[in-house]
Amino acid sequence: MNRRQLSVTTNSYEITALPTSPYFHFDEIVPPCLTKGRNYEIIDRLQTDNADVFNPRPVFDGRKNMFCRRDIRGGDYPVAMGRDRTKITHKVTIKRVNVINPTDVQKLLRPRQQGDSAELNAMSLNLLQLIVRQAPNLRHRFPADARSFYVETNARDLRIGLSAWRGFFQSVRPTQGRLLINIDVSHAAIYTPGPLIETMLRYLELRDVRDLQSINPPNFAKLRTFLKGVHVAIVIPGQSRDRRPPRPRPISELIPHAALQEFDKDGERLTVQRHFESKYNLQLRHPRIVGVRIGKTAIIPAEFCQVIGGQVYRKKIPPLAQKAFLEFATQKPRLRITDIRNAVSNNTFNYRDSDFMTEAGMRVHETPVEINGELIEPPPIMYGPSRGSNHPDVLNVPFKSGAWNVVNRRFWKPEKLGNWGVAVFDRAQESTVHRFVSTLVTNLQKLGMTVMNPHPPIRPGNPSNPEATLQELIAIMNGPQLGQQLGKPQLILVMLPANAADCRRTVKHWGDIKMTISTQCVFYSQRSGKWERCNDQYCNNVALKINSRLGGVNSAINSPFNDVLKESMVIGADVGHPGPGSQNRPSVVGMVATVDPDVNIMTSAAGVQEPRKEIMGKLDEMIVMALNDWKGWRTLNIRGYAQNPLPPKYIIFYRDGVSEGEFSQVAQLEIPLIKGNTEGFRKSGLPERIWPKLLFIVVGKRHHIRFFPIDERDGDKSGNCPAGLLVDKHITNPSYQDFYLQSHAGLLGTSRPAHYVILENQTSLDKQAVQTLTFHLCHTYASATRSVSIPAPVYYADKICGRLEFHCENGAGLSDTASNITGGSPEFDLVEWERLFKQTKLNRHKYFI
Repeated sequence: MNRRQLSVTTNSYEITALPTSPYFHFDEIVPPCLTKGRNYEIIDRLQTDNADVFNPRPVFDGRKNMFCRRDIRGGDYPVAMGRDRTKITHKVTIKRVNVINPTDVQKLLRPRQQGDSAELNAMSLNLLQLIVRQAPNLRHRFPADARSFYVETNARDLRIGLSAWRGFFQSVRPTQGRLLINIDVSHAAIYTPGPLIETMLRYLELRDVRDLQSINPPNFAKLRTFLKGVHVAIVIPGQSRDRRPPRPRPISELIPHAALQEFDKDGERLTVQRHFESKYNLQLRHPRIVGVRIGKTAIIPAEFCQVIGGQVYRKKIPPLAQKAFLEFATQKPRLRITDIRNAVSNNTFNYRDSDFMTEAGMRVHETPVEINGELIEPPPIMYGPSRGSNHPDVLNVPFKSGAWNVVNRRFWKPEKLGNWGVAVFDRAQESTVHRFVSTLVTNLQKLGMTVMNPHPPIRPGNPSNPEATLQELIAIMNGPQLGQQLGKPQLILVMLPANAADCRRTVKHWGDIKMTISTQCVFYSQRSGKWERCNDQYCNNVALKINSRLGGVNSAINSPFNDVLKESMVIGADVGHPGPGSQNRPSVVGMVATVDPDVNIMTSAAGVQEPRKEIMGKLDEMIVMALNDWKGWRTLNIRGYAQNPLPPKYIIFYRDGVSEGEFSQVAQLEIPLIKGNTEGFRKSGLPERIWPKLLFIVVGKRHHIRFFPIDERDGDKSGNCPAGLLVDKHITNPSYQDFYLQSHAGLLGTSRPAHYVILENQTSLDKQAVQTLTFHLCHTYASATRSVSIPAPVYYADKICGRLEFHCENGAGLSDTASNITGGSPEFDLVEWERLFKQTKLNRHKYFI
């Protein structure tokens, strides 16, 4: 297929001069039990007190690695951190472990060779990261090795004790023949500085401080999760400002009625309130409200605590603030690259005058890298024959558009809708519900589906107890009038109010796990009343999901690789980890595999494993399941197949969620689970002579590489580069075969391309074929009439990984704050989680869309 050239700017800047002198690497700098912030303070004092030794200034990562152009004498160095400079409080041990020479840095620019030290490569890159980041990060009071720093200028109050700040990300990236600094605009939620009481009131949406006296258990748990680890300064009214205030300390726990808690002091039983009143001669204003514990024992009333500024909120942003944060973080492409250009030219990153940079001899080009990319032609989309025709309806997607319209089209393989019902948990008028159902039926029929019962039973219900209504509806659908005539229940359409997470959770667990019946939820207010207005476009979108859930195929691609795909199983796999702040939830494994020649019929598998474990532990078992389902589907559905059809010729495996540091681990551990001598293929009973050939590709989304059209006329309507942009030169990895593909049209903000890394290729497909095939697979996502950001199977796997609460009986109890209210994190129990996690028998249907 044709490709067109497109010149783009990328948010990468070339390092034009690299270190020319060796750097000595020192380890075991401070005890590892200390926090990074405290470690920086200790090393700063050490360097100040021993300026003759630590000159020039070393770079330090806050943990245990220090790099210096001077060979510092090893040994123990005493440090006095208190007011009494004669009292030694810490001992810093310095031990030289290696030397990083300029030749070691140069090795980053070429493919990794046998004999290269992976550890030395990593440390060489770590050295460059620290040299580049140290000055601007320290200037903005962020850890010296932090990938991003943020500034309060133009911050937006999110009204729940958080503010949205804008800043910059920077990272040194090795490419073939040169090193680049990837710079991007970054956004973060920051704890709003100020009185802790004000923060608590805002977060819980309370108006009166007296409401903090008796917080119900769920709110207490939410507040505890929100505040645990936040650094506060202890400010006692009336204390002399001449006194050096104690350094901020992290909150270790929340304490109900803090000032009324008792402790022993000098043989006397005191309350916290009495202690503070006697020691500081002041009256507590709020002795009965929640307070905090600092360290292991110190209880501090909240009225004496001030949240210090600049602390990044690293947990999931609360729903109330998500919309405002997203609006703040959304930047049009032209504005984003302009902000980056201005930051570099204005010396925001101190590239020109950082003493760390100048001493290293490093220089950075002040204009971003411009490169030539290519546009891949989209595949034609096939729909079913229009009325009176025997030929497929082929739709040619406009070049660069990334979208098409389903209006006046018929599904490629429409499924029959027989026995179905409607459950209404929203306060909608009966006439409105009937009008929506009628419009939906009309749209289903226009799209080629046969609706055997255009007037399904409709039952209103209470959203706080949806299961009772669903059971009532199933009884009607199984009754003599409908059950005998229409067969087993196929689908329940569920109308939900806005913000009905608990109701939806119950509905999905009931349908996916308990009853094995597909459920299609539609929301009212969350969709701006679209279903109430009976909008045809909205009904068509719902129809796409319904046909797919029932086993139908909405459309197919007419790709030049169709012959390859007919003999291939395309697999998407992902491991979803607990959100930030979660301590005792498992990682969820999801895998989706195609079984039909159109790569649209799927089978899927899901499971749980230890938190934040990236390697898929039961991948071999999932491969066995997928191969069995491939065989079963083709035996039943394709005429002319023998009772024992051949396995797929190729397995095209897209693996999501793997960071660059895990590539080698995945290659060493996961690929053998698929094709190893004792694993997936052999466990399937396949003779080795017919084992599928494996193409294993890692899909990366969490990166900061962006592309911007040089000529605005080359962009799409959103100002982004158009769908189909491929970049496989100039900024790619020197050690892996990789490429960037922006496969979707822009909507809001700046589009992010996917990064593909080929770890194994036993097939006959060359790199260009893999690129085109990957783009075409982005056009097979069932519930959209547009190309998506990654191939459909791996997109589906990602969605499975977000369904933990639907697979477990007590989904509402799985929130990070629903348990463990008073502290102490229980040991993770994988056996118990495997018991709680229930498998669905809808795994051969797209229950996850």
